[in-house]
Order: sequence, then structure tokens, then C-alpha cells
Amino acid sequence: MQLAHDEQTGLVTRTQIAERAGVRRPAVSNWARRHKDFPTPVRSGDTELFHEAEITRWLMNRTIPQSQLLDGEQAGTTYADRFRRTSGDRPSAEPKAVGSGAQRIGTEDKKAVDQLMGRLADRVRGPAAMADFVNLCLIVMYVRHAEPEQWRRIEDAMSAGQGARDVQSLLRSLGDMAQDTLRRNGDRTDMRSSLLQLEPRSWDDLTTAVRTAAGTGVGAFQLVWESFSAREGLQSSEFCSPVGLASLSAALVLTPGQKATVLDPYTRGGEMLAAAYRHIGGARGTVYGETLDSRLQAVASLYLLHLGVRPKLTSTRSDRWPPNREHGADVVLTNPPFNMSDAPGPGRRTGNWPYGPPPQGNDNFAWVQYVLGALVLDGRAVVVMPVKAGNSVNVAEREIRRALVRSGAVECVITLPSHLFSATPVPVSLWLLRRVEHPVREDVLFVDAQELGTKVRRRRVLRDADRDAITAVVRPWLDGEQCPDGEEYAAHAADRGLSAVVVARAVIADEECSLRPADYLGGGNYGAAPVAAQLREAGEEAAGHTDMLRLLEQRWVETGDGYRTGSGSGGWNEAVLKDLCEIRPGPSYTRLPAEARTADAGIPLVFPQDLVGGKIAEEPKNRVPWQTAERFKKFELLPNDIVCVRTGAQQQPALVSGPQAGWLLSSNVMRLRVCPNAEIDPLYLHAYLGLRYAREWMSHRAAATAAPSLSSAALGHLPVRFPPIGQQRRSVVLLGELGRRADAYASYVSALGRLRAELAEHLLHGSVEPL
Repeated sequence: MQLAHDEQTGLVTRTQIAERAGVRRPAVSNWARRHKDFPTPVRSGDTELFHEAEITRWLMNRTIPQSQLLDGEQAGTTYADRFRRTSGDRPSAEPKAVGSGAQRIGTEDKKAVDQLMGRLADRVRGPAAMADFVNLCLIVMYVRHAEPEQWRRIEDAMSAGQGARDVQSLLRSLGDMAQDTLRRNGDRTDMRSSLLQLEPRSWDDLTTAVRTAAGTGVGAFQLVWESFSAREGLQSSEFCSPVGLASLSAALVLTPGQKATVLDPYTRGGEMLAAAYRHIGGARGTVYGETLDSRLQAVASLYLLHLGVRPKLTSTRSDRWPPNREHGADVVLTNPPFNMSDAPGPGRRTGNWPYGPPPQGNDNFAWVQYVLGALVLDGRAVVVMPVKAGNSVNVAEREIRRALVRSGAVECVITLPSHLFSATPVPVSLWLLRRVEHPVREDVLFVDAQELGTKVRRRRVLRDADRDAITAVVRPWLDGEQCPDGEEYAAHAADRGLSAVVVARAVIADEECSLRPADYLGGGNYGAAPVAAQLREAGEEAAGHTDMLRLLEQRWVETGDGYRTGSGSGGWNEAVLKDLCEIRPGPSYTRLPAEARTADAGIPLVFPQDLVGGKIAEEPKNRVPWQTAERFKKFELLPNDIVCVRTGAQQQPALVSGPQAGWLLSSNVMRLRVCPNAEIDPLYLHAYLGLRYAREWMSHRAAATAAPSLSSAALGHLPVRFPPIGQQRRSVVLLGELGRRADAYASYVSALGRLRAELAEHLLHGSVEPL
């Protein structure tokens, strides 16, 4: 269907159609299935997108049933009326909230983000940093939903584009849009330069990325940033704060409807400020942040704009620790970098350290003191700290802890589960601090919440129920309500899956002055009780492997032993390798020298060290820029190619899998590609080349130079024996089945080892007993 020039040209997903039309998601699928005139989707990877104008016209003929009309809707209202009303087309001088609540992420959004952050990201960014591609995604996501007039201009540019020659023009348009959006909202970040760093391989790659980002729901913004943290293995100073952690921090010290000024002095991607804004309801509160990284400032600005908050962020602080900082925050929520120092300059020597000068090289306790200095009198803070900061043996840190405890600045410490962050497994605690002139209470609350959280892949995620359990124990303590005595308080916490204890400040300020909850919740000299959740996880993991082994063994029995005594070599063939496949050595070193490589972006290069156990490692360390790779097309790999060592110690040849298609040979390896008319299966040949005989044959014929070198001409004379094609494939299936069983048993042994270690902790602590 052709769109009129002045009609909307935005794209929406099925989920967005359902939300804006006020129906359930299955209703949209039913419309598409039952009505032949329902608009045809535009595919972007696995995601189906629809033109808004086409959806609007189709819905004009669908009157909303009387029983389903909303307040204010008259009889005869169509779904198109409702769809238009929620389109967000009216421009506003104020930033517009793109979503509300927790911004739940649907399956379609997850698929779209997986596509964006996978190989498509590499094809679009070229040699640019991954952060530049993330900026592209985030600005598109925001403007698409909140500034439709700007977005129409981008849609027009994509519709009028003629291909590769318009790539830079579209990037400039996107950069101008990003710059205009941020500047109008008080952020001076130069995002235009960031987007112009991108070097897409093609026009289609760029427009696919833009349309895919535009087609996501409002909750996908955070998912992109978390995926970036996980993919890039960011440092502690860079990765984002998990949503559950930020939500918990806000709930501990803020009340809905409270009028408060909230500061995050290390804003990251804006997660803490966003959580604060959501929790207090926004209208009565003021949130502002500080950052030393303009890249992160742009991300935080866009995240807050998503919520309808005009960013109040600054990255102009010249001194990390200004000695005479103006106090003005009612609440500070922050997740500073762990166990590191990236500002060792004069500020460290001249800073204001009322609790003691922090050690050089670790800013943990510099941040704690800076946070307390940013608060008004009686203001409260929640600071994310590494667990080991609570009982570190560094003398300076121990004395700072002692001063904090004696002054009454520490109210509560909460240990959280490990693996909360996508980029690091480091376990963390929340330190709840208060700026006081004199101690208000004589004790500190310690809470162990390590058993909370839900395991999601390699991470643990704090859900709403976990947040509510922790706040139910901690808020009464902070609010000064009547609390039960020690034993009753412990029982009150245990009912919610927590361990808690109240410890006098005088007891804490002993020789070690520990602020680690486990040191007060353990069993005397035997230390802290082992974590029951870890024992359960180890048991479940071992049970899962047991079930898998049972299935594999049952299948093996059902198909018989899988082999029998052979009938001889009748019907077998023998040929030399060069008659069965094309042998292609990698490009010479002079054509692809070390200086042409990069570790950041581009096409992966395969080296001998990447051949591991008959496979190619998932993350080769060497790459070449896209432009360079274009000149080496004949050295590309395809699925079922075989890679052998050319120069260096012989390794087991590796079989190329689907995700490795398009990777390149280095100078040190060779590619074997079975000829179309050869009567040999590539998987059979790969298994044959892994035989001890074949590997010794290759090793013996490698020239004894400074590094062993096997020429393609020599390799071509390797004799290969093979049966008819059907027997080859049955042999490959049998070997594959045995390989899967071996891998399953290895995983089972590893799981049993973990279960034994966890069980030993419990058996020898007394928390479980043998039957």
C-alpha cells in the first residue's frame, strides 16, 4: 500500500499496536490471521514491523464494542481514534515520557536487541567503538517514540536513500538529530561526532539497524545498555547498575510522593536517578547527577528523557574531590567504581577527608566521604560497595571504617547476591549512611540477602519480591519504629528469607572494625553459615545433568551398541587430499602484517591458537578492519570448511561452524574446502584428519625451520581412505553421539564436584545432616 506524503511513516510492532489500540497482544495476531486486508509487515531480522499509517487506516473500519469503551469514549469510537490518541504526535517543550512504570521488556524486544547487539553491530560500526553504535541505537529509540516530527525526517531520508553513497548522509542526519535533541534538553555532549565514527559495510546494514532499533518498545533501552556491558566486558567504572539494584536503593531511603533532592555523583547510565524519579513519583522531586565521562552522560541524558525528566547532569567538575563542596542533597544514591582509582591527582592530596585520608590507588573510601559531604544534615545515602571493603586489612581503610562507625554515619549494611552485574561477578553490599553531627543510635543493622534473587543465565536478578522483602526488614529500622530485640528481629528477617543482626557500635569498633555482615552472622570461630541457595543450585545443576545423561543413555540403548565388526575394506576408496578438496593457505604476512590487525572491531582472523579441541574459539583476539577484509574475500571461511595449522605446532584441525562464516584465514593456517564432486563428507574428513595417524603424518612433513611449517603442496599428498558416503555419514553420527555423551559426563563430573564442595560446607557447619 502506497503512503501519502503527509502520512506517518513510523514503524510499530504487534505489541505496540496492541498497547495503543487498548487490546491484548493475541487480538492483533487474530486480526492479521482472519483479515486478508490486514497490513503486510516489514521484516527486520526476526521482528515484524508495521507502518503506522497503514495500521491507522485499517483500524478506522473497526468500531470499538460498547462493552469495551473506556472512560470518555463515545459510542462509535474506532480503534483508529484510540490508536491516534496514543501516538504521541504532539510536540512539547518539555521532555516527553516514553513509558512509565518498570518498562517491562517483551519477547519481541529481546529478539530485536539480540539482533542489534550481535553481528549486525559489527557490520554497522566497522572500526568504530561499540559505544558509538550503542549511541546510535539509544538516540533512535528515544526520538522514534518521543519526537515524531524529527523521526519522520529520518524515515524520509531512509526512503529516499540510494544505497552506499548515502550512508554518510544518513549518519550526518542522525548525528544532527542527536545533537539537536540533547542540546534542547540541556546536554552539551557531542554525540554527532560519535555517530560519524561509524563505518557501515552497506546501506542495508545501516537502515536495518535503525529500523530494528526504532521498532523496539520503550523497555528495550535498558536492555541495550546491559547487553553492551556484558558484551564489552566493561571496567567497574563503566558498566551499568542493574534495574533491580537501583530500584532497591531508591526504596530503602525514599518514599512515594516525597519532596526530595536526589544526587548521583557517579551517574553511569542514569539508572539510580531513574529509579529515584519513578519511586517518588517525579513531580515533587529533583534529580541531578555528576559524571566524568561524557559518553556516559549522553546515555544517562537519553535514559532520563525516556522518563520525561529534563537531565540535570554535569561533567565539568575539574577536581574529583573538591574540598569545599556545597551540601545540598537530601538523598544520595550511587554506584561508584570498585577497587580502583582513576583520579590520583592533586585532588587526592588536598581533598577534605573528615574520616581519614583514603589510601592511594583505591577510591572506595574516598567515594564514601564524598557522598557524606554532599548531603544536607540528616540526609541519607545508599552506596554500592564491594563486599571486601567491609573488612579490608588496609590500615587507612580500617581507620576510616572505625571513624564512620563511631560518628554514627553507618546505619545499615546489606550483603547482596553475587553475579548481579552482567560484566563482573564481584559480590556487593549496600552501605546505608547518614550525615549527622552526633550519633543518633548506638547500634548498626547487618542484613545478609545473598540467598535472594533469581538466576537468569549467568546473572542473578533482584525482583520486586526481593526488594519488598529487604525493605520490610530495613525500613522500620531506618524510620526509628519500635523494633523487636535481637532474636525476634532475626526471626522477623528469617521469615523473609534473610539473615539479620543488630550489633552495638562499640562492638563493631574493635581491632578489625568489620562492616561485613557475615562476620556477625556466622557461627563463632567457624565464620558465616554457608549459603543454602548455593547448595540448592548445585543440587539442581547435578540433577539436571543426571536427567540429560539418562536421556542420552536411553537413546544409546534404543539404537543398539552403534557398531559391529567390519566386513573389510571392500568398496572403500583412497585418494590424496588435493584430489578431494581445495587447499587454500592464508595470505602472506607481507600482505596482512601485524600492524593491519586490530583487537577492537572488524572481521576475526583465525590463528593456530584459536584451534581448540577440533573447533574454532568463539572469541579470537585478532581482527582486521572491514575495509581490509574486503580485499581478502578469497580467504573467507564457510560452514564445514576445515582449518589446519600451516606454521607452528600442529593442532587438531578445526571444523568451521555457522556463526564463523565470513571469518578470515591468517597467514599461519590453511583452509580445506571439499570439492563439490568429491564423494567424501566434510564431517568425515574432519574426523579423519583428527586421527593420530593423520596428525603424525602432517607433523613429520612440516619443514624443520625456526617454526615448523607445513606447505599446502605437502599437505595435498596426505592419503585419505573413505567408505561409501552412506557409511561415512553413519560413522559421523556415531562419533558425534559419543562426543555428546563424553561432554555430558564431563559436565556431570564438574557439577558433582561443585555439589560435593557445597555439601561439605553445610555438613561440617551443621546446617544439614546426612540421612
